Amino acid sequence: MAFALDALPPWLHSLLARMARNDNKTARRTLEIFEAFHRRQAPLSLTELARLLRVPMSSCHAIVRTMIARGYLYNVDADRNLYPTKRLLQVAEGIARNDPVLRRITSALGRLRDASGESVVLGKWQDDVVVYLDVLESRQTIRYTARPGHTQPVAASSIGKAILAQMDDRAVAAWLEAHPLRKAGSRINLSLRQLHQQIRMTRSSGYCIAGGEIEANVMAVAVAIPSNGDPLGVAIVGPQTRIEPLAHRHGAWLLELREDIVKTR
Repeated sequence: MAFALDALPPWLHSLLARMARNDNKTARRTLEIFEAFHRRQAPLSLTELARLLRVPMSSCHAIVRTMIARGYLYNVDADRNLYPTKRLLQVAEGIARNDPVLRRITSALGRLRDASGESVVLGKWQDDVVVYLDVLESRQTIRYTARPGHTQPVAASSIGKAILAQMDDRAVAAWLEAHPLRKAGSRINLSLRQLHQQIRMTRSSGYCIAGGEIEANVMAVAVAIPSNGDPLGVAIVGPQTRIEPLAHRHGAWLLELREDIVKTR
């Protein structure tokens, strides 16, 4: 069954429109250069970068030349091997310090991490995934670990399902029509019936309890957070053996967190 786009929430309409656009090749390659250095943790030559990115040498050289001119890369030796300067770190730290979302709720997330004893994740629905904006890891030896920027499929994420539960049935159906669960090579261990059941339970309780869709023995409890029409969520994540017995207590704490955030907006 097809649905008219004007029947969807404005943010979802905008999301689907953005997905239809092609990404910018130069911007993507620039980010991939930084990611290549992150993986290698060592200087790289221009030839190595071009090979790792699978791009023509001329295209790689043009980007690298601009990054050197702007102070983001430098030649570390006479062989002109390259490595990033600290400029990106300084820029990123300045951005992070003034992130309007993180600045408002980071302290609350820290208190939630300490009270629950588990890792706490702040995530945002962006395009067709949930991207982690912040991760406050548990101090326990066995814990859930992830980095900011990590992504998960919406239907496999407790945050994604908490946000889906805020939508009406027609909008959920339109989303699922555009993003079927069973795709070639999908790692999602979740049926459509199970997803609808989780959405119904989330609407009833106000929080989503889910786990095992991608990582076995990992469970999470999450709530959606109102944020100027942009879908955000917070999750408490950890080993299933610890989360499951306390899931409803964690859910109650998350509902309190959401209420506090709404009050201080």
